[in-house]
Amino acid sequence: MIIKVTDLLNSFLYIKIFNIPFIIIWVIATGVFCTIRFKFINFRLFKHGIQTLFNLESHNNNGIITHIQAFATVISGTVGLGTISGVAIAITIGGPSAVFWMIITGVLGMSIKFAEVVLAFTHRSENTTGGAFYYMEHGLAKIGFMKTGKFLAFIYAVMLLVAMILGGIPFQANQIAALSSNLFEYNTSVIISLFVLIVILGGIKRIALVATGLGPIMIMLYIGMCIYLICVNGNNLLNALSIIFQDIFNKSAIGGGVLSGLIAGVRRSVFANEAGTGTAAIAHSIVKEKDPVKVGSVAMIAPFVDTILVSFLTGIVIIITDMHSTNTVGDITLVSSAFSTALPLLSKLALPLIMFSFAFSTIIAYYYYCEVALLYLFGNKKVLILFQILIVGSVYISCMSKNIEFISYLGDSLFMCLMIPNAVAIYLLRREVLNTIDSYYKRY
Repeated sequence: MIIKVTDLLNSFLYIKIFNIPFIIIWVIATGVFCTIRFKFINFRLFKHGIQTLFNLESHNNNGIITHIQAFATVISGTVGLGTISGVAIAITIGGPSAVFWMIITGVLGMSIKFAEVVLAFTHRSENTTGGAFYYMEHGLAKIGFMKTGKFLAFIYAVMLLVAMILGGIPFQANQIAALSSNLFEYNTSVIISLFVLIVILGGIKRIALVATGLGPIMIMLYIGMCIYLICVNGNNLLNALSIIFQDIFNKSAIGGGVLSGLIAGVRRSVFANEAGTGTAAIAHSIVKEKDPVKVGSVAMIAPFVDTILVSFLTGIVIIITDMHSTNTVGDITLVSSAFSTALPLLSKLALPLIMFSFAFSTIIAYYYYCEVALLYLFGNKKVLILFQILIVGSVYISCMSKNIEFISYLGDSLFMCLMIPNAVAIYLLRREVLNTIDSYYKRY
């Protein structure tokens, strides 16, 4: 049943226009539009976003969590195994050039993420809960699109639940199980399920605490391992970069054709950094802050970290160790094999710990996004009990699956579906975002 629905979904998303799938054009066009319309905000406010992230002065404003906690929650949700094993999948399906297209999509995604977070923060509820469904309903109502806004908000909330339950969470659980099985011949489905159950019962403050503790530490450790491996293979670095750029015009990918790298790169980038999907808007809307531009500038750092930094380094690690030369679809085990060439001990000890924390914190962040969507749809916390059981069950079942190609394809498609209603809302509310930016510049 799920396979038939997936085929039907892909038949719509991948209708070709000038030989390029519709959804790929939609993603790129949305990023280009936001970047140009909002005056290259991804470059102009990048430094300001970093400064705001570590500024403690605004932490006494109305909200639930700090900038750092919100950023950690979001980055823990995006720097998951989609950012790492997703690169292996993209390279083996689309060729090494997929890394280049992931970076380009990540740069454009920074502008999209800025816009959606600014809108979410502006239209958050009185209890500081927010998300794409709030600016779809309330923001569009203010400009005369009340029915359209309610329809988009409902569709988006339902799609978000489906994307997380059938796409995001299963992928993370599946990959950590695959890694543990490959290294230790032990399935961690029960352990992961129990950990997820314990933490999701604690709510957003517990989620933020876990994400703050695990995410940044593991990201820095992983980046350190990548840099070390690249330094060990330093003589091959220029060759690895050359392979990426040469492959842009070659037909070496499994999928065949020059466009295979573009398609694979864009697909995995959306799944990895979630720019345009509206998920980051949920976490950043509850920040202790008064100005939406500051919140948006912090939010757009995430695509830089998870795609432009982590995904790029992962791609270089795979290519520089020649692990990209395979005729099968790679996954987390391919990344593990790449690290084992220079860090055999750490690849068996530190890497599984890093991957487990990435997958675990991502599942927790995804659950919180679903929780907010459920409360928006039903307005009743009683439904959360059934949903928590469903999430834990999804984690357990996903760990048992061996079909990574289907799981990754389903996750990609569902996440990109979220961009359709979200991009429509951002386009209709573009003047509000632009006015907010102009007002901020005048004040500062």
